[in-house]
Amino acid sequence: MNYSNPVTIVLASVMVTVLSLKIKEDCYYCFLGVFFIGLILFIFGLVKFWKRRNG
Repeated sequence: MNYSNPVTIVLASVMVTVLSLKIKEDCYYCFLGVFFIGLILFIFGLVKFWKRRNG
């Protein structure tokens, strides 16, 4: 993931989070796991974007 675009990571995290909302009714613990993975990807993408922007 060192060479990937931070915007792509942020968009992927949003899609994972939306997917987690769709599976919320079926499995609550699966929802929590996928939601936190999306949240971690979102934070990672923002940090990477911030580092790239500030040098």
